[in-house]
Amino acid sequence: MIQKLWQLFRDPPIPLLLLSLSIVCVALPVHSTELTPENFKSNIANGVWFIEHFSPYCGHCRAFASTWEELVEKNKEGSADATGVKLAQINCAVHGDLCSANNVKGYPQMNLYNNGELVETFKGARDLERLSEFLKRHAPNSPLSTPPLPEISQEVTHDANPNPSGSVLVLDSSNFQSTIQEGPAFVKFFAPWCGHCKKLAPIWKNVAKNMQSKLTVAEVDCEAHKALCKENNIQGFPTLMYIADGSRTEYSGGRKLDQLTEFAKKASTSSAKPISVDELEDHVSVESLIYVLLYPSSEQKLLSLLRPLFSSLLGSPMVYTIADPPQSITSRFAVPSTSTWAIVALKDHDYTTPSAVYSTSISASSLRRDVSELDHIKTWLSHNRLPTTTELTQDSFQSVMNSPARPLVVLAAVTPGTKGKVQVRMEEIGQKWRTRTQGSGMLVGNGEDRPIVFAWMDLEKWKDWMKSMYGIKYKGSLELDDVEVVIADHRALVYYDSDHSGSPIKLSSLQSVFLALDEVAQGQLSPKHSENFIERVARYLNGKLQSIESYIINHPKHVAFFVLMGFMLVVYAIRKALADEPMDKDYTRMGKGKADRLD
Repeated sequence: MIQKLWQLFRDPPIPLLLLSLSIVCVALPVHSTELTPENFKSNIANGVWFIEHFSPYCGHCRAFASTWEELVEKNKEGSADATGVKLAQINCAVHGDLCSANNVKGYPQMNLYNNGELVETFKGARDLERLSEFLKRHAPNSPLSTPPLPEISQEVTHDANPNPSGSVLVLDSSNFQSTIQEGPAFVKFFAPWCGHCKKLAPIWKNVAKNMQSKLTVAEVDCEAHKALCKENNIQGFPTLMYIADGSRTEYSGGRKLDQLTEFAKKASTSSAKPISVDELEDHVSVESLIYVLLYPSSEQKLLSLLRPLFSSLLGSPMVYTIADPPQSITSRFAVPSTSTWAIVALKDHDYTTPSAVYSTSISASSLRRDVSELDHIKTWLSHNRLPTTTELTQDSFQSVMNSPARPLVVLAAVTPGTKGKVQVRMEEIGQKWRTRTQGSGMLVGNGEDRPIVFAWMDLEKWKDWMKSMYGIKYKGSLELDDVEVVIADHRALVYYDSDHSGSPIKLSSLQSVFLALDEVAQGQLSPKHSENFIERVARYLNGKLQSIESYIINHPKHVAFFVLMGFMLVVYAIRKALADEPMDKDYTRMGKGKADRLD
């Protein structure tokens, strides 16, 4: 059997060869130059080139093929509508490395090059009229021709018209990868028998309707496609996942239509928006937290490298970019003069003192090869996105209390009668805390910097939870001094409700709050546990079991070695036991008896 298969592989029959040739022909570009890794640079080195990156397996590409053919025909040399722009195609299914090098994230993507340099990626509807106008604007010696814009040239083209019908797209293993590669998608993973899934189903249809032509809204039936859901690490139903630029973020907010729609709109907006220096102060005055990328226009590739990191923020906070910032801005934000570029975090409408600054002298070309530095930037973005003051609700709880930055949360229990005054007081304390920490808001101690968040929570709505977690009980008083306050370390499930003398933390006293924070940082306070002894033991054992499971999965060879050694030891022990002293004594007695015989 093997010999027959080898013979078929080595000497394929004529019909099979013809079939293979037909498949290859289908994948060939239509009536335009085909570019490969061998001729790409030499071809585009001179003149203006408009290049389509496509895949023969992409439905959008197949639908666009006739339009591309018309565009090529219209721009033939000698034609009345010829622009002088040369058109070509790259088959990404065959030359995937070349498409990756050109930063192609979705199909079809069309890039325009001038003398070998990327000028702009085409955006908008892919119809003949818009494409023709685009080529006229970039035609050689055209009065409409404009120099490349850094922000525009670095954006990745996604499907220009996602979700055209305003309906939920059904995904399975055959179309899941191609869909998320074409652009951002908001995906629901569900099971038909799940009650919460049934309740969400009509709402999800309305989300898709609200996001028509804006964002792909899809769903996966995990009962029918278990392997696909397992690949995406789906643990429960329904799981809502926002996927963009290779980044996956699980949505943990409210499940009402307006909440889901607001999140989808915010997440799908541009991850980085160019602004002028004059506009910056206006954005700071309106938004409580923003990031600002300050960079030289010579480092255009920097935007394409940082874009996936910015996308993972899901529009919160918004990232603004300023090319070639004046020295007055870099000096204001204390950006070192040796830095090539920097990201500045501006918080609490404070235009003068950044809460954090990430600066580096690493160029874009070096950053592309430095994975560890990109990871460092991603961590910095994640750790500095927490607000100084906020109300903890069902929507915001997870993002604050379970943040990777492991914040300490100064949490006050409020009622409708105390909420207003507590909010004002928390904002006052937050501002003074930022002043005390030179804008960073970080608590420094025990070799670790931890962000501090000043928050309040509705006691009437969450009274059972707050009582079980922090021992907080409703008192009915409207006095600020009677508002119960704790410093919560939610990731460790511990909290502090007093200083070293046993005095409760008082919102009315700035000294009381700051003293307790300092004593936590210095390890002078013993924490109280949100779990009882049995729960802590169970969590400890569960953690150990998860560690063992993780070790077995990540080190199968080590585990196999230990199992083999253990088996060998058991075998040795059994053999040792079977060949122990009783048999030796019998031989001794036999020998002794023979020696005592007279013969």
